[in-house]
Amino acid sequence: MKYRYFYFVLLILIFTSCAPVSLLNGITPSKSYLLKKNVSYGSLGSQVMDIYQATTKKENSPIIVFIHGGSWDSGSKDIYKFFAEGFTSEGYDVAVPNYRLFPEIIYPDMLHDTAKAVAYLSNLFSNRKVVLIGHSAGGYNALMVAMNKDYLEEEGISVCSIISGVVSISSPTGVYELKKEPLITIFPSRFKHNDAPLAYVDNATPSLLVINGLADKTVGPKNAVILSERVNQRGGKSVLKLYPDTNHTQAVQVISRYFDNNISLKRDILNFIDELPRDGNHCY
Repeated sequence: MKYRYFYFVLLILIFTSCAPVSLLNGITPSKSYLLKKNVSYGSLGSQVMDIYQATTKKENSPIIVFIHGGSWDSGSKDIYKFFAEGFTSEGYDVAVPNYRLFPEIIYPDMLHDTAKAVAYLSNLFSNRKVVLIGHSAGGYNALMVAMNKDYLEEEGISVCSIISGVVSISSPTGVYELKKEPLITIFPSRFKHNDAPLAYVDNATPSLLVINGLADKTVGPKNAVILSERVNQRGGKSVLKLYPDTNHTQAVQVISRYFDNNISLKRDILNFIDELPRDGNHCY
């Protein structure tokens, strides 16, 4: 009991003092996975990923590919041990790729990297199904690669046969025009044309789980609501989940074993994955 209290106090200190997430990773156990670090999925320096292979695997499970956030100019796979462990402890293999960031790239280079990472994993794991999960900018990447089939087709991969589902967490979808730097340099069309997920809602896509916190001031819940509504209106499959008193950071933080009892978000993701098809065409 005293150790649980110690961890509780430590976590309060971490998140009230804005201490680095490395502290959270440091107290996250590693026994549920074997880690392969810095696996190259392309020829460029940033095209590397970490692969967390569950030591006790869930039968017939897809591989989870988590795309990190960071406004396309920051963020790294290296800070998401806590996220990966949240799913390896449930029996899922998890891959966390890096992708090139601004100012090295602008749209759509980050999407080519995401598609290349998915294609690499599909081949590495003998065409196992993939569930894409992305937070914030990473959620945008995941949605775009799943909703615009061109990126994966360029890598020789069929979206509808490989991607069984997509989980978008606090992702910008094109509801609002971009108006600030460096975003308007990264996206010259400012989400007004074909550079946003809302441009592709009429395409057949894998099942979506669209998540947002109602207290999110960075990416407001309207992004999730409108995307999910439009996909369902044309006959697709999208589940919308909105969480009260949850902000932009908390929506991914709660995947940690130390926060997953606060709200049902992690359990909602696991239930969504359990209900996904394992065979055939996955697009609706």
